[in-house]
Amino acid sequence: MIGDQGIANVCSVLGCASSAVAEAEPIEEGLTNSSYKVVVDGSPYVYRVPGVGTEKIIDRRSETFSQGVARELGIDDTFVFEDEKSGWKLSRFIDGCLPFDYHNPEHVAGAMGIARKLHGCGVQSKWSFDLGEKTAELDGLLNEAGYELPADYQALSSMASELAACARGDGVPQVLCHNDFYEPNFLVKCDQDSLKLYLIDWEYSAMADYASDLGTFICCSDYTVDEALSAISQYFGRTPTKAEKAHCLAYVSLAAWYWYVWALYKDCTGDPVGDWQELWHGYASEYGSLALEAYESKDNLA
Repeated sequence: MIGDQGIANVCSVLGCASSAVAEAEPIEEGLTNSSYKVVVDGSPYVYRVPGVGTEKIIDRRSETFSQGVARELGIDDTFVFEDEKSGWKLSRFIDGCLPFDYHNPEHVAGAMGIARKLHGCGVQSKWSFDLGEKTAELDGLLNEAGYELPADYQALSSMASELAACARGDGVPQVLCHNDFYEPNFLVKCDQDSLKLYLIDWEYSAMADYASDLGTFICCSDYTVDEALSAISQYFGRTPTKAEKAHCLAYVSLAAWYWYVWALYKDCTGDPVGDWQELWHGYASEYGSLALEAYESKDNLA
């Protein structure tokens, strides 16, 4: 439950008495935080409580800034309020949502449309999110904690460094990104014949390479390589160039590597993420090899 402090926080935002909070029940817990459905004067909201260790890896000021942008763009108009210091957040609860389906063409088209809208909005954030730097921060935390690293950790780390150098050489400009662009963070609302997607949870949002979002989207899926390339094509609205394909493949691996190290950190804090860890390990390795081959000889992506 959200407790007395949680109720007080909700009431401070909505300007209501504690007696107006009729119920608070847990929503299925995400990988990073805990969330609760709170009904206030008959209206449903989501109250989020930050997860263990998130204060070391998430800048809540950046999140709050991006949430405001997302609300203005209509990408996430569920946002009500966030406390920048402690990280608790209040949002409107959207009832009757469908699970996001990576194999539903409408869902994927909607997600890619959101990505293009966000990346093309022109808003500049003073915060940045570099996958290499963020991974290095997590690596440092693991070392400080004396965490026993997997046997192939250094080999994968070396490959990620090589890929990052290749991607930097592409000279891609930074844009505002979500950086946690995957299934659980999409709400799919279907009313009669209309479909609306919301992109929620902006904790990692900041200026980044556009392919950071595509990489995360793909490395959190069950896509084959052909399906991944199809999603990339849908983002561009055309057949991407061989250079764009190589760049995006690199970011699938780099995103997977970041999230794999993040999963090790979560395990280190006593909050393991289960099968996600192995999934990201596989994507980091497979797409890393594909991307290096693509940079060496882009003809293999014809």
